[in-house]
Order: sequence, then C-alpha cells, then structure tokens
Amino acid sequence: MEISIRDWNRTDLKQIQQAWLEYCRNVARADMFLRENAEATMKQWLNDRFQQPECIGFVAESQRAFAGFLIGRIDNWESVPPVIEPRRIGIIDAVYVREDLRKQKIGSRLIDLAIETMRKANAIAVETTYEAWNDASNQVWHRAGFAPWMVHAYRIL
Repeated sequence: MEISIRDWNRTDLKQIQQAWLEYCRNVARADMFLRENAEATMKQWLNDRFQQPECIGFVAESQRAFAGFLIGRIDNWESVPPVIEPRRIGIIDAVYVREDLRKQKIGSRLIDLAIETMRKANAIAVETTYEAWNDASNQVWHRAGFAPWMVHAYRIL
C-alpha cells in the first residue's frame, strides 16, 4: 500500500477536525466529556494553528484518501519558575492514524518527518504527550526515541 505524506493545507482542516473529535469521543475516560461547543472550538483552534508560522502540520494519504495527520510547533520553552535558560524545542501536539490503517508505520513516518523538520528549525529537543495505558502508542513513541522525562500523574476522585 502506497502512503504519501505532505504538508497540510487549509482544505485538510475539516477532515483533521472530524478525525480528532471522533478520536476524543472514543477514548475519553469516564471523567472526560466534550464541550457543547467542541466542534466550533476545534475549528477555531485549527484555523489559528494553521496561520501560526511556528506550527507544522502533515497529512498522510493512502490512494489519495485521508489516512492520518500530525500537528506540532516549534517554540521557546520556559521553565516554571523561570530559573532555567529558555530552550528552542519542538512540540508534537497530536498524531492520528485511521484505525483501519494502523500498524503500517504511518504514525512513525509522520513523527520522523516532524522530528527532521524541527531539527532543521534548530530545535534542540522534541516533546509530546501520549496515553501511557496504550501499548501501541507506547511502542511507537519509544521506537521514535522518546522516553519519559517528567511523569504527569492523574487520579480520578
């Protein structure tokens, strides 16, 4: 199966929005609910990100059909409290691959392309957030060279 990856364009935003919201509907924990205005909020967020020069986006296609996406950005990281020198880092906000196309290295290819793009933009590191309980997600990120740095723990009350 031929998979191509290209830079995102404005016409991709609706499909990215639909895929991301559907994913959120299906994987949310018992304490997580989509906002009533989630569609409009997501549309605005994507439009804003698309216009920001520090943001990157890639779309994967299989036989010219949408297969997945990656959205990220390159930014200066500041510590809290601000006692460490700022660093230029890449941040991968979201990676999504259609369920029927998973386990074909599409996510890995999107991540590799984002890392290379961020490296060329002089980022010294790349960070992301992913679901710790998802074994497939863990494997993809570990194969891409990511390792836990700080653990963000969560407890439902």
